[in-house]
Amino acid sequence: MSSVEAIANKLNQVSGMLTEMQQNGSAESMGAVLNDLGQLDVELKNAQAQITSETSDSVRQELVKCRMALSGMLNLVSDIRSETAERYRQVLGEQKTSFEEMDESRQQSSYPEAYQQRQMFRQMDMVSSQLHQLNSAMMDAGYQAGRGKQNESEATYAENIPDNFTSGTDSTSYS
Repeated sequence: MSSVEAIANKLNQVSGMLTEMQQNGSAESMGAVLNDLGQLDVELKNAQAQITSETSDSVRQELVKCRMALSGMLNLVSDIRSETAERYRQVLGEQKTSFEEMDESRQQSSYPEAYQQRQMFRQMDMVSSQLHQLNSAMMDAGYQAGRGKQNESEATYAENIPDNFTSGTDSTSYS
């Protein structure tokens, strides 16, 4: 299995955890999600280091699939954020303003469910940020893979140009 395929598998696992979080309305696996996303950045850097001209096309295709998975995960995170915000507003009702004026420890003790929803919303912001960073890094890796292939073909083309090749006449007179 290639490094990028391993990244794709990890993305599928994280996506499953996010789906479970959405269904349960709970952030129990948030630590694992954030940890796995952090590890993916390191794995992607390792994968980039292993790109060769022979593997660049397949790596680029795998990265496209990973970016499609990331897009779906970003949509899922957006949905979770919206649902969490709605639950937060429902729990607090007219108490929202007074809740937001309290210090954090008082929020947690007075309105534990609202506090939990607010924390989950903030954590989803962190997940979204990490997904966007990972998407950018994958774009860069895909570009790098493409440039490696392009540089190889340019080198091959340059090697086939005869030494006495000219692009026109030696004359510059205009008659």
